[in-house]
Amino acid sequence: MLSTLRKASFAFVGVATAATLAFGAGTASAGQDGPLVKNPNGSASAWFQSNRDTFWVGDWKKDGYSTAAVWAVMTPCGGLNPPCPNFAVNKKGNNTGVPVKYDLSENLPLRYRACTVDKHNNLKSCSDLKSAIS
Repeated sequence: MLSTLRKASFAFVGVATAATLAFGAGTASAGQDGPLVKNPNGSASAWFQSNRDTFWVGDWKKDGYSTAAVWAVMTPCGGLNPPCPNFAVNKKGNNTGVPVKYDLSENLPLRYRACTVDKHNNLKSCSDLKSAIS
């Protein structure tokens, strides 16, 4: 019995550590907007507005890619998988910024980054990871 509990606690710590490494450590207070982030060449931007649960996603260069705020909450996909990412996509093209609204639970910590994505939502170029709270 003790061995099973130890294994379970090590698995939990392992998952928590992997999630922290994958999505970064950060602190934020309830209802906190996230910072504006841009990918390295400035073609994609994202900002999270907490009072409307809205990602603002910008596409600032004509490069053949769409842009997206790629985000995740610290909720596992199931089993020992890492948190599930979501995509708030802007497919309107060059020089556009669009709001993508969600109905999130209150005080939900999330992490996000601004990326360019191809037509299959494969990530091409992303910003650093930042934090916000719904």
